[in-house]
Amino acid sequence: MKKYGIIGFLIFVAVVIAVLTFAIGVIKIMIGSVFLVIMVIAILALWIMWKVKTD
Repeated sequence: MKKYGIIGFLIFVAVVIAVLTFAIGVIKIMIGSVFLVIMVIAILALWIMWKVKTD
């Protein structure tokens, strides 16, 4: 019976680690996409300013 308890505990720990890894990955992807959008907006604003000055 003790063997099954240890196996159950190990499976539980593996599931917790997998969920935490997935959650951290999702948070990093969200932060990265926000920074990517900010960068695109900044490059677009720079390009528009450059086009206005050269015309």
